[in-house]
Amino acid sequence: MSMATKRKSAEKTNIELVRLDNVSMDEDDEILPDFEAEVDDGRRVWVTAVLERTAVIEPAPGEPKVLVNRRRLFVNPNHLRVRHLASKEAARRGREAARQLRLQEQQSSAA
Repeated sequence: MSMATKRKSAEKTNIELVRLDNVSMDEDDEILPDFEAEVDDGRRVWVTAVLERTAVIEPAPGEPKVLVNRRRLFVNPNHLRVRHLASKEAARRGREAARQLRLQEQQSSAA
């Protein structure tokens, strides 16, 4: 093993990987896809989608994608990108306002 290879493997072991389901986020945030992860059996994979309890991974380029439980994936949280979603309450208010608008339009067209 060359000196450069030893250094790279030492750098990889210094990275603090955490389980994907333990990544702390706000309730209204979601993890964006396309990042590297490590499965609990040591394989390095590419994550193409993050769902509520699972993630879609590509084991190697060109191989079929596989669904894996988020507890089995380990990631470097510094490499994750997160997007803030509209709050659930704001979404509920928007749906209610749209419903009220439809009712008003129906009533005015019936008159």
